Amino acid sequence: MERSAQDTTGLLHLVEEAVRIRMVWEEVATTHCCRPSEEVEAAYTEAAARWDVQVDERTATRSSIYISGCYWE
Repeated sequence: MERSAQDTTGLLHLVEEAVRIRMVWEEVATTHCCRPSEEVEAAYTEAAARWDVQVDERTATRSSIYISGCYWE
C-alpha cells in the first residue's frame, strides 16, 4: 500500500507532536519528581509552552499527580 505525500506529511507531524509531548514529560519528570503537585503542574504548563505543546487543564493536572507521586518510574 503506497502512501501519498500528504499522508506521509501528516504522519511526520503526528510523530513530531508525540516527541514534543514526550519531551515535556521527561523535562518535568526529571526536575520535579516527588514535589508538590501544584508546583509540578505549573512546571508542566511552562514546559508545554516552551515546547509548543497545547495541553488542557485536565492533562496538566493528571500528569502532575503522576509526576509528583513518582508513579512514572
